[in-house]
Amino acid sequence: MNISSNKTVSNSSNYCFGLVVTIICIIVFFEVVPVKSILSISLKPEDEHLLAVPGLGVYSLLFIQKHEVEKQCCQRRRILIVDDELDIAFTFKMVLEENGFNKQVDTYNEPLLALQNFKPGVYELLIFDIAMPIMDGFRLYQLIKQIDNKAKVLFATACLNYDILRRYFPIKDENKVIDEILRDSGGRFMRKPVHIDELVQRVKSELLS
Repeated sequence: MNISSNKTVSNSSNYCFGLVVTIICIIVFFEVVPVKSILSISLKPEDEHLLAVPGLGVYSLLFIQKHEVEKQCCQRRRILIVDDELDIAFTFKMVLEENGFNKQVDTYNEPLLALQNFKPGVYELLIFDIAMPIMDGFRLYQLIKQIDNKAKVLFATACLNYDILRRYFPIKDENKVIDEILRDSGGRFMRKPVHIDELVQRVKSELLS
């Protein structure tokens, strides 16, 4: 009877000891192995948001939530908004900062001032009103493109008739910059008033593409 009890206690101790060792091994594994590789198998850049977690001899994939990936992306991107209407520029800035672009959004109400202070390599996305005094959004984009041709652009306008827009803003377009935008099937345009969800979705789509 005593021998049987001793064996039971011994088996229980061995089980607990084995369980503790297993837990320690798992902790050490995740401390030592880099996130970008699991068991020395490098992950592709587009798969770096996937983690393999060992469990019961089978590896399961855990997906980091999509909004976390977007959040990290948004924190590295700067946006320039130019609109002569103070309330619209302020609203755009506030909405974007509340949706992951905190301290990443600059606004101007005067296109000439925005052009004067513009520096290449700072902004990845431009959001311009088209109908502005002194300089319209098309002309502003043309001039900025000469400084930095990598920044993407979205135009906010109440009119989405591109023929009317082209006639309303008869600017020189030697490099076909504006014609190319107008042929983009509306992909560069947002109709005013812009819905909050559309603004956030369009901005994130541009920066994540």
